[in-house]
Amino acid sequence: MACSKQTGGREKPVYLKPMLAIVENRELIWAITVRNLKGTSKGAVLGFLWIAISPLIQVTAYVIIVSFIFKAKLNSDAGPFDYAIFVLSGMIPWQIMNRSICEAPMLIRSNTELVKQVIYPIETLPLMNLLVGSFGGAVNFIVFIILFAIAGKLEWTLVFLPLHLFFLLIFLLGISWIFSITGVIFKDLREIVSVMMMLLIYFSPVIISGSMVGRKIWSLILLNPLSHIIISFRDVFWGSFHIWSWVIFLTMSIGIFILGHIMITRAKKLVNEYI
Repeated sequence: MACSKQTGGREKPVYLKPMLAIVENRELIWAITVRNLKGTSKGAVLGFLWIAISPLIQVTAYVIIVSFIFKAKLNSDAGPFDYAIFVLSGMIPWQIMNRSICEAPMLIRSNTELVKQVIYPIETLPLMNLLVGSFGGAVNFIVFIILFAIAGKLEWTLVFLPLHLFFLLIFLLGISWIFSITGVIFKDLREIVSVMMMLLIYFSPVIISGSMVGRKIWSLILLNPLSHIIISFRDVFWGSFHIWSWVIFLTMSIGIFILGHIMITRAKKLVNEYI
């Protein structure tokens, strides 16, 4: 675990250690992220492109199933292209969340060779995982912006995107710290989380809107806390505003981050005992 460093003869406050570990080890984080990115595409003909192609194939499948098989529409004037960019706008944050959350329970167990080194800061593991998972989301965001520009639908609300990305970052850091610590003890957590995320995409606004389902079903979808993250990002992309989704997203992000921060700060001794 990371050794406590001295500043002016005084130990740094415990509550600052996780974030300070990230700042102080930023070069290490970037180097391992690049190594992991190369590893995911090693031996593949298309390399990094597979990270971006996979969600685009998913979007195409959703458009075909929903628009052409079930004949569902966003509204009476919308066509398959409108639905495609609607789904893509939801897939951007979902793709980033999905990888980070699904991989979080195994972050410590799959990096035991690093974690067992006395000086290695386990606080940095989620950020490296997040950076790798964000590559595909970044590519899809570029595709989405191009399609949105072609459709003439770019909105001024895109200025709020950095704010949303910041709160998504702290949410994913917090939940990754929680799951990575819990996953050390509860080995089945990864499988449970993966199945839940696979199901939740159909129980979220990623592929459906309120106009496509009844009020009761939409109310159930809003019980999924991840739905409010999708809705908040879609507000930024589409120029809409759902105040309660923003409040829930921002409040949830801060709460999860604080809880994860507490767990990762206090659980290092526990990690040593279980790995």
